[in-house]
Amino acid sequence: MSTWDEVVSAALVGVRSRPVTAAGADPVIAVHLPDSDAAQGDPADLALQMASLTAAARAACGPESVSAEPIPVAPDDPRGAMPQLVSTYAVRAMEMTPRMAEWCLTLLADSGLRPPATLLPYLLSRTARQATLRPAISTIVGPRGRWLAYQAPELKAVLDDSSLVSAPPDPSAWTHGEPAERVAYLTALRERDPGAARELLAAGWSGESGTDRELLLPIMFRRASLDDETFLEAALDDRRGKVRAVAADVLDRVDGSAHRGRLVQAAVGAMEWVGGESGLVLRSSGLDLDKLGPADSPLARDGINLTTPKGVALQDHVLAQLLSRIPPLHWEQQFGRAPETIVAAIDSDEAAIAQGLCSAAVTFEDRRWATALMTHPGASARVIALADPEAVVRAFPTLAAERQLVGLHALPAPWSDQMARHALRLLDSMLANARVVRGNVLNLFDLMSTGLPATDDFQSMITVVRERHPHATIPCATLSEALRIRSVLIRELP
Repeated sequence: MSTWDEVVSAALVGVRSRPVTAAGADPVIAVHLPDSDAAQGDPADLALQMASLTAAARAACGPESVSAEPIPVAPDDPRGAMPQLVSTYAVRAMEMTPRMAEWCLTLLADSGLRPPATLLPYLLSRTARQATLRPAISTIVGPRGRWLAYQAPELKAVLDDSSLVSAPPDPSAWTHGEPAERVAYLTALRERDPGAARELLAAGWSGESGTDRELLLPIMFRRASLDDETFLEAALDDRRGKVRAVAADVLDRVDGSAHRGRLVQAAVGAMEWVGGESGLVLRSSGLDLDKLGPADSPLARDGINLTTPKGVALQDHVLAQLLSRIPPLHWEQQFGRAPETIVAAIDSDEAAIAQGLCSAAVTFEDRRWATALMTHPGASARVIALADPEAVVRAFPTLAAERQLVGLHALPAPWSDQMARHALRLLDSMLANARVVRGNVLNLFDLMSTGLPATDDFQSMITVVRERHPHATIPCATLSEALRIRSVLIRELP
C-alpha cells in the first residue's frame, strides 16, 4: 500500500482506527514533513498535510513522480441528520450486549436519520461477522455507507442491498464449481424452477459422493411438493444415514405423501380414547414391538430411530417421534376436536404424547397448538416461544422459573408494566437462591436490559434489588445503565 493509499484509508475510516505517519512518504513531499513522531503532532493534521502536499506535488511534477488518484465523490444523503448525542449513546448501547446492540440498531433504522460520518466505519465493521445486524445497518448507513464500504474494503463490510440485481447464475458453477458454489447454484435454481432443480440433482445423484449428497439434498426443503416424492422416496434407501434422515425430514413436510400416510397410520394405531363422553382420556395403546426390532423395519426406513435412550421405553420413544413428524392440524381432523380439548384429554402419565405434539408444534410452527400445549405438565418449554404472547402473559405466574425465562425471551420488548414487575419478582427470587450471579440469572439480567420499561420507576426498583442483594451490584448497575441509555435514545429520536 502506497503512502497515498494509507492517507486515503485514514481519511475514510478515521485516523484513530488507521493512523498515518510520514515514514515511507514519497521523497518529493517527505522533505516538507516532520521527521519524527513527536514533531508530527495531531494525526489528523498530518493526514491533511500529506494529502495537500501530495496533491500539490502531483500538479507540479505530474503523476510519474507522485501517484495520487482521487476517489469518487460520496453521494448525497437527503435524510435528516442524526444528533451527535444519539450517535454517542448508540455506540455505548452497542458495546453493552448483543441484545442491546440489536435493539439500538432497530431504533436507529426506524428513525430514518442520517448518521454522522464518524459513525459509519464503526457500523460497517460490525457487519463482517454479525449477519443478523446487516439488514438494520444497511438501512442506517444509507448511500454514503455503501459508498464507503466500496471505497474501504479493509472494513470487510457486508451489506444487504435489495437494489443490487445479481447476475444470472453461471451453469459452470454446477459442473465445475466448489461445493459452496454448487449449493448456491442449485439453491437459486430451486427458487426459480423447483422441478428443474430436482431433475438436475437427480440426473447426477448416483455419481455424487456421500458428502456432496449430504450437502445438496437439504436444498429440497425449499418449495417441497408431491412432485419430489419419487426422488425423495428413493433417497430413503440411500446408503448414507444422514441422507436418509434429510429425505425423511423433507417428506414430513409434503402433504399427501405416502411417507406421511405411513407415519399417521402407525401413530393412530398407537393411541386410543378411553372413558365416557364426559371424561375422555387420550393415551397410548401400545405398538407391535415385533415389527419395530429390525433396523430395516418400515419405520426405520421412514426416519424413526429405534435405539432408545437409557431409561425410556421403546414404545414411548417411537410414539414421541411419530407424533413429532406429523402436523398437529392432522389430529384436529382425525379426532374432530379442538387443540385445547385434545391437550386437556392427554393422560397425565403420557409424556410421550405431550412431548411428540410439542415437537410437532415447533417443527410445523403451529401457534394454536403451541398455545394449547404451553401449560400441560408434560409439555416442552420450547412451545412457549411459539405460543400466543397474550396467552403467555396470562399464564406467566403459573409457569415454572425456567419456563418464565423462555416466555420473557419470546415476548416483544419492552414488556408491559405488569410483565416487567413479574420479571423483577422472578429476579428477586432467583438472586435470593443464588450466591453467584451466573447462568439463568445472567440471562434474566440480559433480557431485562431491553424488556423493562426505561422509566424512573423501574430504575428505582432496580436500586431496591441491588440493595437487597449486594452480590448482584455489578449486573444491577449495568442494567440501570442500559435503561438510562435507552431513555436517552428514545427521548432524542423522533
